[in-house]
Amino acid sequence: MLDILRSNMDRSCVLLGHQNAGHIGVGITKHDGTESDVSILTGRMPAVVGIDTLSFLGYEGRMTDLIKIVKNLNKEGVIITLSSHMPNFSLGGPDTYYDYSPNNTSGECGRRIMPGGDLNAKYTGFLDMIADFAGSCIDISGNPVPMIFRPFHECNGDWFWWGRSCLTDEEYVALFRYTAEYLKDKGVTNLSYCYSPNGPLTDEESFMSRYPGDDLIDLIGIDFYHDKPESDDEFFGLLDDSLTKLCDIAQKHGLIPALTEIGLRTLDSGIDYYEGLAPSGNPPAWFTDLGEVVLKHKIAYMLFWANFSDIQHWIPYVRGNERHEMCDNFLKFVSEERIRLAPVFDNCGQMI
Repeated sequence: MLDILRSNMDRSCVLLGHQNAGHIGVGITKHDGTESDVSILTGRMPAVVGIDTLSFLGYEGRMTDLIKIVKNLNKEGVIITLSSHMPNFSLGGPDTYYDYSPNNTSGECGRRIMPGGDLNAKYTGFLDMIADFAGSCIDISGNPVPMIFRPFHECNGDWFWWGRSCLTDEEYVALFRYTAEYLKDKGVTNLSYCYSPNGPLTDEESFMSRYPGDDLIDLIGIDFYHDKPESDDEFFGLLDDSLTKLCDIAQKHGLIPALTEIGLRTLDSGIDYYEGLAPSGNPPAWFTDLGEVVLKHKIAYMLFWANFSDIQHWIPYVRGNERHEMCDNFLKFVSEERIRLAPVFDNCGQMI
């Protein structure tokens, strides 16, 4: 998988990714990894599909279904990246995992789940689920499906319990390394690790201050959304500068750079609320403008966030006779030959 990413970078290709695309969407009728809002528009699946541990316990699905989805995505020649919106382990009883605890940073969770802490057994139980999942996702030859694992993302923010306001840099690194070492000790061999703070990337020192180490990390990225866009804002300039710095850091450390989350977030606060694209009035050339910036840089992939509903989606959709206003601009964006959709490998795992 890493060789495929590097080979595409060498050809100055960027893989297009979409979170939860195999089982969650606005226009899809199949939820088994064989259809997506992108494939309805373009005829092809995204080259990269993100999934999350939220699908283990019911918030975004069930683990048994997710295993089948990953297997089908693998057959489609799709690269999988697994993020983890972990619950706050201080909530509930010793065996109760809340599906999602957004913005709940109480309870000193990040310290208490480490060895010697009163929540360590609860945390390792959660990691056991990740290990079971990784071991159950096998390809048609019976080999484990390789995946990019991206835990503890946006670690420089204050909205997750692993963020800078909750854990020191040293504590964060120790948590990340403990997590990876635990999974490796459980026999998990098919995860490549990604470190992805929130953007913009202002300087190398602050970006790398929570970096877990070259011996562990395979990819680095940033999560960077264009919030409340204005015609004269600085988003694309900041993105361009951030990707320049990201690629420089990646080259220094022998890592693969990626735009690990991206999207236009209108955040309409009027009568109706739209977290991603608005139904109308979006910047009409936003996707093609994004492409012009991204294709200046040798990054492996860019991943748009999920299409949860018609008021919370980051890629335009077709649903029956309804066609989102950004569909044509998105199609122009992906028609650029260096932006790749699936398949990126064949049934033997060889690059296409």
